Amino acid sequence: MKNYLSFGGGVNSVAMYLYLVEQGVDFEAVFVDHGTDWPETYEYVDWFKKIFQLTILKPNEGSLYDYSYRYKMVPQLHPRWCTRLFKITQLTKYYQKPCFQMIGIDWGERHRARISIEKSAENRYPLIEAGINRQGCIDVIKRWGLPVPRKSGCFICPYQSPAQWSELRRNHPDLFCKVEQLEQRNIEYRESKGKKPMYLSPRKAPLRSIVDEDQMMLWEEDEYPPCECML
Repeated sequence: MKNYLSFGGGVNSVAMYLYLVEQGVDFEAVFVDHGTDWPETYEYVDWFKKIFQLTILKPNEGSLYDYSYRYKMVPQLHPRWCTRLFKITQLTKYYQKPCFQMIGIDWGERHRARISIEKSAENRYPLIEAGINRQGCIDVIKRWGLPVPRKSGCFICPYQSPAQWSELRRNHPDLFCKVEQLEQRNIEYRESKGKKPMYLSPRKAPLRSIVDEDQMMLWEEDEYPPCECML
């Protein structure tokens, strides 16, 4: 069966790609460009695909942000409709099945791994099988002499920490403004339906208040619960 690597442009998927090359494993790496990753991730992916083979998919639904804005929605912790529609569905439609899908969960997060055979695509976890943790992933990338990417993920992801929201406001104020507009549009729509407001942050407060420097609690990146799409 053919091996597919779910590539997110972050530390784990880059390390998994390089590790499988070292092991002589034949695979096709696939990146879903849903238009809503952080700019730094797109820069890294654009650079990476000039050196390594990488298949790029674009959802027929357009970008995740535009889809959310059009339907007055925001991504949620549960259910993760954004991951399902804009990543998992896109990948499973593309795969030639039956097949193996390589997912970049490392040894330190092995509790997240799930045995799954969805639509004849069986999950495999090469990093866990090799006992490679997060630092081990970084070591693999450095062994190849490549720059270590940032943790990948959408700039509208509700799993982001206050520190990440603050970073978005500092480094990409235009994107932070778009996220605020998306959140406010959803709040106004829900209020018009007599529903309680829904916020992007688990703190259940507007993003502007979440990133207030005087109130912000800084968390280390890896202390925040990971999202399936942030590989």
